Amino acid sequence: MRPTRIAVTVSAIAAAMFAVSGPARADQATGNGRQQAMASTVVYTLDSSTHGNPEGVAWDGRHFYVGATGDGTIYRGTLGDRTVHTFIKGKPGRSSVGLKTFNGRLYVAGGMTGKIFVYDLSDPDDRPIVLNTGTGGFLNDLVVTGKGDVYVTDSFRPTLWHVAAGQVRKGGSVEAIPVSPEIRYTANAFNLNGIVSFNNGRELVVVNTADGRLYRIRFDRMGGRTITGVDAQPLVGGDGMIVEDGKLIVVRGNPASLTFLKLNEGRSLARIVNMVTDPSLRGPSTVAAAGRRYLVVNADFASSRKPFTVSGLPRQDNED
Repeated sequence: MRPTRIAVTVSAIAAAMFAVSGPARADQATGNGRQQAMASTVVYTLDSSTHGNPEGVAWDGRHFYVGATGDGTIYRGTLGDRTVHTFIKGKPGRSSVGLKTFNGRLYVAGGMTGKIFVYDLSDPDDRPIVLNTGTGGFLNDLVVTGKGDVYVTDSFRPTLWHVAAGQVRKGGSVEAIPVSPEIRYTANAFNLNGIVSFNNGRELVVVNTADGRLYRIRFDRMGGRTITGVDAQPLVGGDGMIVEDGKLIVVRGNPASLTFLKLNEGRSLARIVNMVTDPSLRGPSTVAAAGRRYLVVNADFASSRKPFTVSGLPRQDNED
């Protein structure tokens, strides 16, 4: 079902996210997972909190990047510096939500702008490549495949957006892939959100924030798509995701945590094997694996307490 098109401000985003996630509670264990407070957390602070709530994070092997929803400001940090510095100044008409790096470029899902921004990290002051999906949506998260194709989730329109690698380079066309009726959208709510890729982009797994369901999207050689639900406990409020060593790591706001799920070989089944919480988490939105840490963005849409921060949680072995 196509959701009603609505005009959304940053404050409305905060209210909607809070309605989906609710206040964080670290005492709510789910499934067979276990909760574990992690020691030695490092908190990184954005050098300016005047550009809107932070949302996305990406790691390029040396630096990590954090985006601001208000004007698209991009911050850059290192694991050894507890201040995350302004790297690309924001501008009116921009917004930075989901982020990924690939081959020296930073890919940005532009939220309400309906645009995908692609920055050359070697020349960050240059104008980005801009790919437009039109109005009425919310581009939330994205993934870049090994061959350079980009897939972007839309939380308001029941559509997955695809940009072929060649189209990215020339700022060309964006393909709209419908995800209905298999994925049910809830009107006036955030729906498709986090996304990860398998088999060089021939298979994706996405999470629906509104109902917490995971879906597997497979593409055949003729371009057709098959969407099936993953048999897993619903992760209502599920947001950003990464995959690591056969485990899907999902950021959730309620409880404020990283939830680890073990996927079967066909990615038709997932079971919770661990849940990690930390006192520094404040309305977390997404995660990147960086060195020996998980970098979790504290979007904090519920209270927008400043300064905005990123929690660096130590990575550890997680039991199956």
